[in-house]
Amino acid sequence: MNAHAACLGLFALTLPLPWESLQASTWQICHLELRIVEVLKQPYPQLQAQIVKARPKSASVECPAQGSLLTFTPETPDYQATLPRRQWPRKGQSLQVDYRYLDGVCKGDGNSYACRIKHYPVGGR
Repeated sequence: MNAHAACLGLFALTLPLPWESLQASTWQICHLELRIVEVLKQPYPQLQAQIVKARPKSASVECPAQGSLLTFTPETPDYQATLPRRQWPRKGQSLQVDYRYLDGVCKGDGNSYACRIKHYPVGGR
C-alpha cells in the first residue's frame, strides 16, 4: 500500500458518523419486561411487544408506559449488533430488555435538532 492510499484510508476512518455529532451526557436505562405480541416482517423484521413492567434505573429516566406497545429490533447485550433472528423470541414469549436512550442535539446539514438515540439490548443486567 502506498502512502497516498494509506492517508486516504485514515481520512475515511476519521469522518464523523451521524451519531458522533450528538451532544449529550449519559445513557438513560429502563429495565423492561415484555411480552411479544407480533413478529413483524414488513417493511423490515422487528418485534412488537407489550410492556408488562417498566423500572427506571434512576429517577430521571423516562420509561415507556406499562401496557403500551413497543416496536423494536432486538440487539445483543452489548448493544453493538442486531440479535440473530433465530434467537428472537416468538409470539407469546416474554423477554427482558434494558432499553437505553440518549437525548441530545444532533447536527446535520448545518442544522441542529433535538434527537434521541435508542437501543434495545436483550438480556444482560
